[in-house]
Parts: sequence; C-alpha cells; structure tokens
Amino acid sequence: MKAAFIYNFAKFTVWPPEGARTAEPLSMCVVGDAAVAEALSRTVKGRELDGRRMTVAHLGVAEPQRACHILYLSGVTSGQATLLVAGLRDVPVLTISDAEGFMALGGIVQFFFEHGRLRFSVHLGSAKRARLQLSSRLLALAKPHD
Repeated sequence: MKAAFIYNFAKFTVWPPEGARTAEPLSMCVVGDAAVAEALSRTVKGRELDGRRMTVAHLGVAEPQRACHILYLSGVTSGQATLLVAGLRDVPVLTISDAEGFMALGGIVQFFFEHGRLRFSVHLGSAKRARLQLSSRLLALAKPHD
C-alpha cells in the first residue's frame, strides 16, 4: 500500500527545473524497508512519468541520497532520520517516512494509521524549502499538519 502512495506522490509533485531533467530517470530511493522497495519496483516497472522512466534503489543509511528525487525512510532511528533529512535540507528531494515525529525533523510527508487506514500528512514549509510543488489534489487528501 505504501508503494502505491509513493508512486502517486511522484505523479502529483513538480520538481524545480534543475531537479527535473527529462533525460534522467525519476529516482525513488528507499532506506530501511526492503518490502516497500520491492513493491515500489513492481509498481513502477515499465512505467514512465512525464516521459521519464522511473527507477527504485534500496539504499543503506550511509549511502548518499542527493541523487534521489524521492526518499522513503522506514525502520531507521530518530537520529538517523534527523541526519538524513538535515543532509537534504534545501535539496529538491521529496522525503517520506512512517517514523513518528518525522515532519518535526524537517520531513515532508509522514505516513500514519488512523482507524486502521493508511493516511498521510504533509509539511508544506518543508516542501517549499525543497522547492517542490505539490498538487492541490494531493494536498486535499492529506490530513492537515498541526
């Protein structure tokens, strides 16, 4: 389910010109959750988004994430999440996690469960700092951030 959400986040996000060169694939990176990386790979296989092919990489915590357009973090410590998000501050990377308090660390999208359903919140300030434009259709589905 998270893989489908991540794919849809890509469909409803606009990267700044320097982060959206069409000759390069749209790179989706996953740190810490092999199952989501595998599901996301199956979801995007053979698909293009705005004429760009999509790739999925399963990265370790210490691997560089600046080449990613989307970075999904799961199963990392709060300290690791803090370092990863801080390293991408002002970089056009859509950061997503299910870690508690992720948006307080500067993350853009946080997954959570509400009444047994997967939901998400968006931190618009962090998205603006990363120079990412999120579609109003996506924002309409998000739970307001406190």
